[in-house]
Amino acid sequence: MQLLVTNIKSASLITAFLLLTLPGLGQDRMYVTAKSGLIVRESPSLESKKLYTLKHNTMVLISEKTGIKITITDEDQEIHGEWLKVLSLDHDDTQGYVFSGFLTSEIPEIWYSQKNAYYKSYSYDNLQEGTFEPKSTSAKYLKKDLPVIPANMETLNSKEYPDFLNPMNRKIVLFENHNLKNLKPSGILNSLTQVRIDSTFYKFRYKDLTNNVWNRININGKYYYTDVDIHDFSISKDLVNLNQKVTIIGQYTGYDGAYHLGYPEHFFMVFTDKHNDVIYKTEILDFHLNSEFAMEEDILTVEWNERNKSYKITLTGYKDEVRIDWNGKVSRTMQK
Repeated sequence: MQLLVTNIKSASLITAFLLLTLPGLGQDRMYVTAKSGLIVRESPSLESKKLYTLKHNTMVLISEKTGIKITITDEDQEIHGEWLKVLSLDHDDTQGYVFSGFLTSEIPEIWYSQKNAYYKSYSYDNLQEGTFEPKSTSAKYLKKDLPVIPANMETLNSKEYPDFLNPMNRKIVLFENHNLKNLKPSGILNSLTQVRIDSTFYKFRYKDLTNNVWNRININGKYYYTDVDIHDFSISKDLVNLNQKVTIIGQYTGYDGAYHLGYPEHFFMVFTDKHNDVIYKTEILDFHLNSEFAMEEDILTVEWNERNKSYKITLTGYKDEVRIDWNGKVSRTMQK
């Protein structure tokens, strides 16, 4: 049995969350200053095997100070330092050794971890006045004459597009960039679509604990930017007697000012055939999980009713329960 949070959030993401929210861990973080990147080696020696290269401004965790001093020459300048053992979240939590002369404890204006870019302004020590107001739903851009961006919901393709962007019965604007001073709208999305998150940009936190965070996403091979949160939680069950499958999809809501962590909400369902072609998709369900300790196998259950030739599909939360009767073509929702 698995707790929900462990099933869909990797250890490195949880670690990144702790680094952003617990000030006491800050002294263990350092950032790469070498413009050409910093080599991570298997052991504390210049003759040791190269494991990988950390890009400029990448954040690493210092796990050990070896005390082994070293001096190298770079552009005719001697640089003194020591070998440090580091943990890099960018390389499957791989540990290795680096030269400390190309690391700094000073936070750069933008630093990187995995596919995420964190702005120096994104800090509990620098909370912005007011509240975050998404640009993707702003009337300023919605009133423009923009083309409609085609959705891609004919066939589920979780390998190429593992996530979803759901306008939730509204129109949202997608952009060419994420420069808040010069946003360039690209088009309007007015229906559910599959997406792939390419990278995430953490810009500001607000005093009401909302977050200004942008995702670069791919839809049908084209890239867009949005500050609307992505649905990236899913559980699937086979409907064997119908030769179909049901997938529930949710969106992490965050808690205590942490963006996109905790348990998912805003669920909807997608029914597919044996070829993964979409048969039916629901609207956002009137259901709240409201439990970070939910077990995956308890959230979604399916039960075949031989008499009615249909499945009873049940979503179970802390207090809420939604049941959907599905006969392969038509659904009927019951609230409890």
